[in-house]
Amino acid sequence: MRVQLELKARQLFAGPIDGRITQELKDAIRAFQILQRLPETGTMDNLTLAKLGIVY
Repeated sequence: MRVQLELKARQLFAGPIDGRITQELKDAIRAFQILQRLPETGTMDNLTLAKLGIVY
């Protein structure tokens, strides 16, 4: 859900904050990766999470 919240705050995700990995979420992750010049994977990899400010 944290990824959804961060992407929603950046106006990249408009779906529900429910923790589900949907195609809409994958597309939002991919859009974020493109904007950040990261490898375009559409997945929540460590580099993407770090750029979102999420550290586990």
